[in-house]
Amino acid sequence: MTTATKTMPKEIYRYIEHEIINYPRMIDRINELTRKQEKNLHTTYNTLYLDTRIERLSTVVQCIENVIRNLNSLGDPYHEFIKLRYWRTNSSQTMEGIAQRIHVSRRTAYNMQNRIVQMVASELGEWQ
Repeated sequence: MTTATKTMPKEIYRYIEHEIINYPRMIDRINELTRKQEKNLHTTYNTLYLDTRIERLSTVVQCIENVIRNLNSLGDPYHEFIKLRYWRTNSSQTMEGIAQRIHVSRRTAYNMQNRIVQMVASELGEWQ
């Protein structure tokens, strides 16, 4: 269950979390599309399609990388939180479990989650 921040609608909040969760897959997809593009596909349509997809994915990846860079100043708990909450496969850990692993309170973990989502949303231009 996700919690929306005071002003951000739930739909945008979930969309941003979805983008964060898919970040590692986006990088893989960019590499895959780049390899396809390097094979010199014959049709112009395929080339244009790949260029558009690569550009879209690169924009999202760059935004998330900028947020991660900004989080460097906040310290390791944020990095560990992102890994545990969003990028760990088959993760069924609750927010309580994540909070215990990074040695913060559950409320602090929710605040970290909201701060990360807000930063990504503002980078993507989805929310101010």
